[in-house]
Amino acid sequence: MSTVRIYEVEKKGAIQKKGFTILEVLISLSILVLTLMALYQSFSTSIFILSSTNNLWKAISFAQNELLKSERATVSPPVSINQGEFESESGMSGFRWKKFVRDTKPFPGIEIRQINYQLLWNEGKHVYTYDAYIYVKPK
Repeated sequence: MSTVRIYEVEKKGAIQKKGFTILEVLISLSILVLTLMALYQSFSTSIFILSSTNNLWKAISFAQNELLKSERATVSPPVSINQGEFESESGMSGFRWKKFVRDTKPFPGIEIRQINYQLLWNEGKHVYTYDAYIYVKPK
């Protein structure tokens, strides 16, 4: 009779060891949720950084091309302040621009025309700008 009881105790112990307790399942699910939240946060941050970098690259390229046109022009642009927004069909949609042209005298008797091209764009609640300057000889 004692051998039968030992067998039943071993059988009950074996049955209890086959599954997970509810506490173990809850702990593993909470670890999984925390891991997925961290992955989602890093993924959304990566997408934001990619978008910001793309906008900055567009602004740099466009401003440098505009200043290059002014540098290579046979007649320097007149002293003025211009601004505007790009058309929705253009590749610069969502950007605004400002162009400042002014004469400066860094030293007595030397006159230089400064051309400042500024691009502005919104990302979320923030406004970002990129400024580029060039100096040309007034003609």
